[in-house]
Amino acid sequence: MKKDLVSGLVVIVLIFAFAYGVSAMRVPLPMQPTHAFNMDERTAPIVPAGTPGPPVGRVIMRVNGEPITESEFAASFASLPQEMQQQFSSEQGKQAFAEQLVRMKLLEQEARKRHLDDDPRVAAQLAANRTDVLASVAAQKLVATASPAEVQKFYNDNKGQMQTADLYHIVIAYQGGMIPPKNGGAPPDEQTAVNKALQIYQQLKEGAKFEDMAKRYSDDTASAQRGGFLGQVAPGMLPQELEARILNMKEGEISTAIPSRYGVHIFKMGARHTRPLSDVQERIAARVKQEETMRRVEEMRKAAKVDFDPKFFPDAKNWPSGAPKPAPGQGRPPA
Repeated sequence: MKKDLVSGLVVIVLIFAFAYGVSAMRVPLPMQPTHAFNMDERTAPIVPAGTPGPPVGRVIMRVNGEPITESEFAASFASLPQEMQQQFSSEQGKQAFAEQLVRMKLLEQEARKRHLDDDPRVAAQLAANRTDVLASVAAQKLVATASPAEVQKFYNDNKGQMQTADLYHIVIAYQGGMIPPKNGGAPPDEQTAVNKALQIYQQLKEGAKFEDMAKRYSDDTASAQRGGFLGQVAPGMLPQELEARILNMKEGEISTAIPSRYGVHIFKMGARHTRPLSDVQERIAARVKQEETMRRVEEMRKAAKVDFDPKFFPDAKNWPSGAPKPAPGQGRPPA
């Protein structure tokens, strides 16, 4: 019996994938309603056996009498990958998607006929999906939009993160690096590239102009034409192996040779700029809301009564205080 249930689930998944594949290659089938559809039925609450409750909102189609609402249609559409949403974005595409949704509903009805939803694994997956959806909605609603005062405070407290800096570099290609030599040919090994960069660094210390040296020696041809100017960089924009070393440089400072996945660099820190609040307000508001949501969730966690099964979680940290922790297999503590 269990083998049949698992086989049924596999067939459902395969048919779902096949249905979407076919829809991308064929002319959409015309919609085939099961009966005449009048305006009064659009909000009539029909509850077929096995469904969780009456439809909420405008009913736009029925499959063997079971309603599909406009919001359910929209939610199913929104769950598609972005490129597939684009394929179904036209009126013809909407009809094609409706036909595929009909097929999914038919498979859902077949699953209920076969009592596949009674299988513990299927029931667990349905419960997990319900938890994901409700938790996501609750997280969005838990905290209102950050207030202007909260946004201003975050901005004032984190002005260092709001800075950008004009960054220049000279990069020497090496074997295995991502930047090729500007003149073609095989790049030198890393140590040879480091030695060349150190020679350039020494000339810079002796007074050579960074812009001139970049145009002459840098293998990054795009920035070399601008005197080595990479652009304005902000925290999070640079590769991890470079960010900590570079963003702490002082204005006008020139680094020694620094290898990276791209090549061997010599960096020069240019002018720093503080981005105005208006440029980062939306991002800060989202960050403040996210942090406040996380804080509230942690408060809820601390206040929650959570009991772990010691057979499944032998090292659980939330064993009720004061209760002796039994040896594995000895059951739960007293309530």
